[in-house]
Amino acid sequence: MRPFRFLAFVPTIIVLVVITYLSLAKNPVHSQEFYLFEGADKLVHGCMYLGLVWIGCFDIYRVSKFTAPKLILLVCGAIVWGGLMELLQGAMSMGRSADWYDFLANSCGAILGLILGVNSVPYLFKKCKKLS
Repeated sequence: MRPFRFLAFVPTIIVLVVITYLSLAKNPVHSQEFYLFEGADKLVHGCMYLGLVWIGCFDIYRVSKFTAPKLILLVCGAIVWGGLMELLQGAMSMGRSADWYDFLANSCGAILGLILGVNSVPYLFKKCKKLS
């Protein structure tokens, strides 16, 4: 078994830090100015966690190929992180609130990211190999 390579997961860690900032900052992007439609924030939550898990799939495949335990750990970790962010939003009286629907959107995004990552990342690596 190869040792865990921290530096190989820097892209995933960067996305995780950005999500954490966006989740816990008081008003990180002046969201009142960007009202699109009812529930648009749920779409944003889903996209953030889809991106997190897809980048995680990319990093896992780049380092050591896919295995079920790694993918399960990735998606479960993303879901737990999403739940933790919601709990922290509820606990930090900064104008943010915990929302079960946000947690559901985070979880759905993580699962969709896994499905997309497992199906697209190997294909992208094959395409890149053909080009080089």
